[in-house]
Amino acid sequence: MGLKYMKYLFRSMLFVPAYNEKFLDKAAGSEADAIIFDLEDAVPPAKRKTARDILRKYLANGIFEGRQLFVRINELGSDDLTEDLDLIDGNRILGVVPPKIKDVSEIQEISRLLKKCEERDGLKEGTLKLLPMIETAGAVANVLSIARSSERLIALLFGGEDYLDSIWGTHEYSAKVFEMPRAMIVMAARMNGLLPIDTPYLDLKNEAGFMAEERMAYSMGFAGALVVNPIQIPWANRCFQPSEEETMHAKAVLETAKKAKEEGRSVATLEGKVVGPPMLKRANKVMEFMAED
Repeated sequence: MGLKYMKYLFRSMLFVPAYNEKFLDKAAGSEADAIIFDLEDAVPPAKRKTARDILRKYLANGIFEGRQLFVRINELGSDDLTEDLDLIDGNRILGVVPPKIKDVSEIQEISRLLKKCEERDGLKEGTLKLLPMIETAGAVANVLSIARSSERLIALLFGGEDYLDSIWGTHEYSAKVFEMPRAMIVMAARMNGLLPIDTPYLDLKNEAGFMAEERMAYSMGFAGALVVNPIQIPWANRCFQPSEEETMHAKAVLETAKKAKEEGRSVATLEGKVVGPPMLKRANKVMEFMAED
């Protein structure tokens, strides 16, 4: 499906409860690559109407203009979802984050509902994007078919907390228990030209812990992380891009390969290691990312 995701930068995706104006103001001034207005888990049911009213006001006043904006909607079949969709305007909102997705049929139903929103607002079909939350054992088991289910998809978002609950898991060895779902989400996403986004790191003031966990996620192929506090935004932005060392190595790989070609050598070596096609591909990706950034 190509590299359709390359125009999106999602190193840090900030969740903001839509009813909290203080948090919305902070989000507007933040350096988050993307903002997800939460109308679901982070909003008490009694405050969801208020949240929608507040979000509608903020979207109208232009404070978030030019930002990559998404809305975490409520589950299929809920009365709240119908109300959520009333404010999904593709002129201001890039897409929606549907929670607790289980299978392809749910993606298809949400896509059908988004098409109605586009028809209502006179927008081209496909304008509104989908970034499903992969946060249950069933979703992980079906993640490859989910990733292939709609051209609207641009990313897969890992929800570790609900995944743990669905398998009766605990946090004691969370890095271990997340290994398989993380790997499956990354593979499904990358195979289908989507961006895999890691679960939030919930020890909010632990910068060292965040950096260790999310650099590991970066090494696994994740493109970014969900964050729930603005303090984590600069950490995520550093984690999910090539380090200075990685960039310097990529330059050296490309220069070595170029020199070998100019000298008519079929094999190039750098620091005693053969520079093969996979190393060249990775080096080019690193340099392309830094050029885009």
